[in-house]
Amino acid sequence: MLAVGTLHGRVLLVDAATGMTRWEVQIKRNVEIHREDVHIAGWVQSSTIMAVAMAPDGRFVASVADSEESWKLLDAASGLVCMTGARHDGTGDCSCNVIKRGGEKGRRKTLDAGCTVRAHTAALVTVAFSPCGQRLATGGKDYTIILWDVQTGRADLVLQGHTALVRSISFSANGERLASGSWDRSIRIWESRTGALLRAIPNAHAVSSVHFSPMDIRRLTSADNASTAKQWDVVSGEMVGTVEGHGFAQFSPDGQTIATVEHFPDHTSDVLLVDAETGAVRLRLVGHAFEVHTAWWSVDGSKLASASQDGACKVWDSSTGALLRTFDIGGWICSMSWGRDWVLEKQKVVAFLMGHHPRLGAGSQVLGLDEELLRMILDRV
Repeated sequence: MLAVGTLHGRVLLVDAATGMTRWEVQIKRNVEIHREDVHIAGWVQSSTIMAVAMAPDGRFVASVADSEESWKLLDAASGLVCMTGARHDGTGDCSCNVIKRGGEKGRRKTLDAGCTVRAHTAALVTVAFSPCGQRLATGGKDYTIILWDVQTGRADLVLQGHTALVRSISFSANGERLASGSWDRSIRIWESRTGALLRAIPNAHAVSSVHFSPMDIRRLTSADNASTAKQWDVVSGEMVGTVEGHGFAQFSPDGQTIATVEHFPDHTSDVLLVDAETGAVRLRLVGHAFEVHTAWWSVDGSKLASASQDGACKVWDSSTGALLRTFDIGGWICSMSWGRDWVLEKQKVVAFLMGHHPRLGAGSQVLGLDEELLRMILDRV
């Protein structure tokens, strides 16, 4: 399944095999304007979905928008919001006397220094699940990264040190390290358990993408919009190679290939599949009529989905470069994440259990199994 986020505030879950949409959620912008004696508040326009991430087991979709200081966790089966991150809004556990002044672009917050709530103070632009799916990392315009417990929704750690917007974050395969890429022209490597800064790596340009190799916890790829993509050894901090392409760079699940993009003056793009060891372009995927801004590997690495500002999503065979299908999302696609189909796998488990318990009919308790039990079973099939 593909989770997709668009420029106009839509979060969708799409079947990559058919292009059919399972559900769609519209996220709207909450505008509050304070003037001398006038207060206007209301839902007036759509947000931009800056990033989406599917949980490793496919059960949830996390999203962040440019108008919100908190994340949303959506149920992959229904699209319903099942959890929202904490925020400094003067409600709930937050004790801040929040004062907002100015319009949407210029608003500032006054926070109570004694408030114990850990939360962002500006809009979010990036989100990522840990490999085990128990933690969520978010970053954005307040220059900070926060690690959250997915079970409770509470913040575990606040990582500070960047001096500009945090554009991208990625967990290492063992979950012990977190990489962040920022517009302050740096990549930072953190210990995810303690929040300790392990290394700061300078980059010549604002960093738009970071991604750990799924097979090597020392290897990281990064990209910006002005130079070739790079590979780094996060322990030594040394650059160990460059890759043709820019904008974004993402390792395949086996760590052997990097997907990136090449833009042309006529605003078209080619998606490049590059050998991670040699840097040689293995396949060039040609077919987008507009610039490609995001792409994502399937869970098994056999396919790649790419999307552009015209709303076209293309699914490719990653071994041959063949275009398998094209479907239209209907609007500028800003982000995507390809994950497991929780609903289908749950149905398969129930069918499996029914097959092994023929005396249990349609009204039996097997069809109402506890969600946690099903998750345990899914992890073992």
